[in-house]
Amino acid sequence: MPYYEQPGRTTTTDRDGKQILTVTYIGTEEAPPPSDIIGTQRSKSVLRDVAGQVRTTYTFEVDDPDNPQRPAAGVMLEFVAAVRTVPIEAHPSFAEQFLTAEDKKKIKDAVTVPDRAPTFDDATNRLHAIALYEYLVSGVTSYYEPSVIVRKTYTATTPPPARRLGKIASPGVAVPGAGPKTNFLLISINSRGQPGNYQVTEEYEMSGSEGWDPFLYLP
Repeated sequence: MPYYEQPGRTTTTDRDGKQILTVTYIGTEEAPPPSDIIGTQRSKSVLRDVAGQVRTTYTFEVDDPDNPQRPAAGVMLEFVAAVRTVPIEAHPSFAEQFLTAEDKKKIKDAVTVPDRAPTFDDATNRLHAIALYEYLVSGVTSYYEPSVIVRKTYTATTPPPARRLGKIASPGVAVPGAGPKTNFLLISINSRGQPGNYQVTEEYEMSGSEGWDPFLYLP
């Protein structure tokens, strides 16, 4: 693993009386923010020494002074590899360097016109344009893309807030095969138990190579 959390998370009180939690990671690369904190991120700092060691420190304003963090002990992880359906035009073979948005619009327009043989001579990449046209005209509108679901189960004194759903978030663990732009979307939270003692399962879906769109899924 390229980073690991330093033991001993610290909680302090600022001059406004707010609880501030500090989490620090040491490793060979920058660490993502932990996902097991109920609160608002206040700061992030990354320090690199001459030996190549990277220290990443996060501070959070925690929501509940009586429960500033979910217990780290007893966390169970499950990795589920699967495939998902993605529109055919999103395939890497039809990325921007091969076909522009205008190219794709012309191709889709051509599909709606029967008995016309398009040439696509003016496309950014004629061969890729013809391939996309042939897929669409034959009814192939999607393809399967590999994906990973990370299920994280832990105990907590309160259920996590539902407002975290549908946003970019880190599961807090390194996932094999994740690229430099890969990130995760929190897609499910399931809490069961009794007041003061809940078992929580969170599901994070891994993005494609370009990551989830931060404009649509604000972290």
